Amino acid sequence: MNIYEHTYIAAPEANKKDIENIEKKIEDILNKSSGKIHKTEDWGLRNLAYQVKKNNKGYYRNLYLEGSKDSIKEIEKYEKFDEKIIKFLSIKLKSLPKEDSELSIEKN
Repeated sequence: MNIYEHTYIAAPEANKKDIENIEKKIEDILNKSSGKIHKTEDWGLRNLAYQVKKNNKGYYRNLYLEGSKDSIKEIEKYEKFDEKIIKFLSIKLKSLPKEDSELSIEKN
């Protein structure tokens, strides 16, 4: 199992229920391959650097996941077709970070 940092941007009109549904689906995909979510960070509603799918803002969420390469591909496939998600990115890490990210600290 590998460690990944997965960030997605939801459309600004997404509500808490939409975000919960997205993360439940991600968790379901990971559970199928014995993976799990280690940490979730809410970065809040932020301005985008450029317009994406006619949106100038987006709701940022950052997840630290443990899973296989195939489970990450399946998560990205799901997010590609979810109309509430406008962007996403997965990065493989060597280990879990010990501290919260700067954007998470900044929000508090």
